[in-house]
Amino acid sequence: MNAWRQELTELLRAAPCTRPAALRRSLREDWLYATDLPAVTDADALAAFREQAERRGWRLEEQQGWLQLKPALSGAPGNGYTGPFGPEAGSCLSLMRRHPDSENAEAAAERAGILLVKAGEEGPEAYEAACAALHREWAERLRKGESLPKLDACFFGEGRETAQQKEESAC
Repeated sequence: MNAWRQELTELLRAAPCTRPAALRRSLREDWLYATDLPAVTDADALAAFREQAERRGWRLEEQQGWLQLKPALSGAPGNGYTGPFGPEAGSCLSLMRRHPDSENAEAAAERAGILLVKAGEEGPEAYEAACAALHREWAERLRKGESLPKLDACFFGEGRETAQQKEESAC
């Protein structure tokens, strides 16, 4: 469980509810998580949850009985995906290294970060597929003369202890 999901789980546990609120990956591309908290608590408890989450840097929006959530994306979450990082992740990292002057296209960087966190929760195949999608998108941006969004390189394995390294250091 990554640090962001853990933080939301703790906030949800503290909210008085008729049953435990669900926390899921959002089905919306532009949101990371969704909770059905509005359906299982009262207006005062929901307002208190929103206030605490916003104070911790979460952005929220209620849609069709679900509360959509995303963090202010400044990097990858702690305890996030640790690999394996395949050739597509390597290609994304290579593009970032070869184009270090990229702009902070905030919306594109946020979308890419959300895509990678969701894929990391699904596993290695989903992560590689997400990296492949970013690789294609970024190659197209570069062909058009556009810059790449700034994204934390640890999303692609740089500076992040991999699952294999954790196992080896535990021996």
